[in-house]
This record gives sequence, structure tokens and C-alpha cells, in this order.
Amino acid sequence: MKKWLSLILALAMVFSLVACGGDSAGDDTQSDDPDVTDDGTTSSDPDTLKVVELYDPGTFQPGNNDEQGFNRLMRQIYEPLFYLDAEGNVEPWLAESYEWEDPTHFLVHLREGVKFSDGSDFTAEDVIWTITYAIETALPNSQYTIVDPAECEVRDDLTCVIGLKTPQVTFASHLASPMCGIASKAAFEASDGDYLGGAVVGTGPYKLDSYTQGDIIQMSANEYYWREGEPKIPNLEIRIILDDTTRATEAKALGADIIIEPNVREQAAIEETDGMHMETTLCANTTYLLMNTAKAPMDNVKVREAFARAIDTKGTVSLVYGDFGSAATGFICPDILGYNEETYQKYYGAGHDLETAKTLLAEAGYPDGIDLEISVEANNSQRCDMAEAMQAQVQAAGINLSVKKMENAPMREYLAQGQHQMCIYGFTCRNLESDGFLSQIQPGNAALARINYDNQEFFDLYTEGCATEDRDARGQIWEDCMEMLMKDYTMIPLWHKAISNAVADNVTNLQMGRNYEERYYQWVEKT
Repeated sequence: MKKWLSLILALAMVFSLVACGGDSAGDDTQSDDPDVTDDGTTSSDPDTLKVVELYDPGTFQPGNNDEQGFNRLMRQIYEPLFYLDAEGNVEPWLAESYEWEDPTHFLVHLREGVKFSDGSDFTAEDVIWTITYAIETALPNSQYTIVDPAECEVRDDLTCVIGLKTPQVTFASHLASPMCGIASKAAFEASDGDYLGGAVVGTGPYKLDSYTQGDIIQMSANEYYWREGEPKIPNLEIRIILDDTTRATEAKALGADIIIEPNVREQAAIEETDGMHMETTLCANTTYLLMNTAKAPMDNVKVREAFARAIDTKGTVSLVYGDFGSAATGFICPDILGYNEETYQKYYGAGHDLETAKTLLAEAGYPDGIDLEISVEANNSQRCDMAEAMQAQVQAAGINLSVKKMENAPMREYLAQGQHQMCIYGFTCRNLESDGFLSQIQPGNAALARINYDNQEFFDLYTEGCATEDRDARGQIWEDCMEMLMKDYTMIPLWHKAISNAVADNVTNLQMGRNYEERYYQWVEKT
């Protein structure tokens, strides 16, 4: 096993856990919720599914945000053209089928008989309008960056062509993202684009009834839903709780049917709570330490590599997450095309190496040490703990690290403006292939500002991979792309993410999407 963390790290983490951890004595907490039944299950109302979510949307405009939590909510109202199964196979959803007319023209045949939640017909015009509007208004949807609006065309009510700037053989799998939910053009125009009101019209299993920002979202079944017998539970009540420890407390109090991602340190206590259990699965997301390569002194590759040498990734992840998920073993998650553990070991395998870190800092012009800053979401206690662990580790290498804790929205703006030096953030291989991640850090994508990597060779190689039909050859190109990112120390993989839910014992058939952490509430039943 790699050298364990120093005493100063251990002490820092103990104090951090005491400060941030939940009350593990909450196993016997009794809920004041009148919907908790005598037998320990949650809601006595079989017609209402009560969910606690971790994201406050602020708007119900599809594609407005690239956060998984936001798009998980939108997926209940809006649907994409395609669906990815657990193995990454593309299945038709709102689309019936597709074909390539040529390498840059993607012909889509739509499913007949689909209606929006207001009873109007879903047509090809809605598809092309949704895509082109997202591009024209610069919504943060990397799936559409490759689309050429001038080459998009409505052939008839059930047929459209999506034109691309350059070939992308995996385009159908990109369109399976919940970010690509299709909205109603007519509803948008009739409501003057009110995505807190009349524009919130989709083809999904639920429709929006009411929304109290920061508190609760009420949805009910779409009576025109095209999938017969769904949703299984007609009413969906979503409470918004941003803090993961508070969500864990809610789970132990049997406060809802499903609680999304409670604090990982509380999962054992939740499992011991009568009437509640944990359901987890690995996903396609890796958490990274991102380096802003355009911001001094992080614009010096030796400084970036020095920081990579000064931290103990495996020790930190073990302390923060235990055996939930896993410390990074590759630049992306295992079993995704482009994963290569051997290349990862070449750049990051040396682990915690303070002497090399000091040497690199001296070569970069900082023989007496350096002041650095890392930005992290304040309401993500695990990321806060990781940042504080790094703060303790790197001090011995001469790095004085400050931790800047920020709320989600201000932090996103801070990163978008390139003001940060480093941050902890996740990237997902959204189509269960490496280009689902790589597409997000190409020119024209908002997420590129998180690293500000300016390497035309990297961009050109990615474009070549998009046009490569042979799967093995394409996978090698993705590996080469990621080796460029590793060689230049643009980011450090930390943790391969697992996703979890606390689920009431009388709730069955909750399905989770590995690709973008979706939860499909339309299939959930209560016994």
C-alpha cells in the first residue's frame, strides 16, 4: 500500500469529520411526518411518490444547465430522441429510427402518435426548433456544439435532418442525454418563453403543477403520455434539500420514499433504519482536480505537476469515501471505451512524492514555496473534505493552499470567467464512451473554461476520432487525446463516482441511468 498520510493530515481529517459529519445516533429518530405508517414505511398515499432531490432548478428550460441534478429533474418533463441502456446501446425513444444520409447529415424518423402534455402533437418542427434555439441562445449543451443549424431541416411532421459541422459517428448516443429533451415550440411562443409557466410543456411522464423555489416541486402524470400505463405513480412531489447530511437525516427519519445521494458517511446508519435501505450503482462520472492552465501560476506545467505529486489521491479518497465508489485507476471510469490504466499509471502512478514536488516548484521559479487556491462547492461535504486533506498534504512541499468554498451558482460563474486556479469538479462520459467527456472540453463549450486548455493538436485529434467508424481505432484515438491531457497535467483524476439513493422498503423498480445519473421515477411502484 502507498505511504499513509502524515499525522497532520490525519488530525485535519478528524477535525473535518467532526465538523461536517451527521449525527450517527439518529437511527432511532422518529418522524413527525403524518405519512409515516405504523409499519415503518414512508408515505401512506399510494398515488404520491415523495422524493428528496439535491438541486434547485431555478428554471424548467431544458438544456439550460449541464448539472446532473438539474437534468434529472428535466427528464421527468422532457424526453430525448434516444435512450442508452446499461451497456451503452442506443435505443429509440421519441425517435423511431435513424440513418446517415452522408457523414454530416443525420436523418431521424420520429415515433408516430406522441403528444405533448398539453395535448398537442409532437413533430419534427419541435425537434429542429429545440436544437437550433439552444445553439442560438448559447445554452450549455455540448451535444449540440457540433450541429450546423443552417443544415438542419424539417422534411415532414415525422422526419427531420440534423446537419453537423463535422462527422460524429456517435451522434445518436449523444442525443440520448437528458440535456437533449425536446420542448414544445408552440408552447414557448404562446407564453413568450416562460419556463416557469406556460412554456413548460414536454412529452415526458410528468407535467409541472407548481414550484416553490428552494423548497418543493409538484408534478402530476401527463395524461397524454405515449407509453401506456406510465407513470406507475400519478403524483410526484420533490422536496429540495441541498445539504447531503440533512438529506441523510431525512432518510433516517423516513421523511420520503426516495432520498437522492445522502451523505456517504451516513449510509450504514440508513441501512440500519427500519423501513429504509440504500441502493447504489457505479456511474460514468469521475471527479477531478481541474487546473486552470491560463491562470498564473497554474499556467506553468511544472507547478501543475508539482501539485499532482504533492497530494495523496488514494489516501484522501479512502478517508473521505471509504469503499463507496473507488479511487481513480484511470483517466475515466473502467469499462468505458478509451480507459487505459497503464497510461494513467505512467503519469500519476508515483503517488505522494513531496521531494519531486519541491524540485518541480524550484524549477518553476518557486524555491521558497508558493501560494495557491482551490475552489469547491460548499454544500458538497466530501469535496470540502478532499480539499482540506490536500491543504494538509501539500504544505510539506512548500505549497500554502487556501480553500475557497462557494455556493453552486456563484462558483459556476467564477469558473466560467476563468478566475479560479484549481477546482474540484466532475466530468461524465455521457454516452458511455470517452467522447462523452472529451466533447465537453472542446472549443465552444462552456466547460472548457474550467481548464482553459488551448491545444489545437488535441482539438484536431478529437475531431478525427469523431469521424472514425472502427470502434477499436476510435478507442485508441480517445486514449491518445487523454494522454495529452495527462502529459500537460490539465487535471488529476481523483474518484470514480458511485451514485446512491435511500429508498423506502415499500418502493420498488427505481432505475438509475449510469450515463448521466438519471432516475426514472415513471417506473417506480409502491407496495
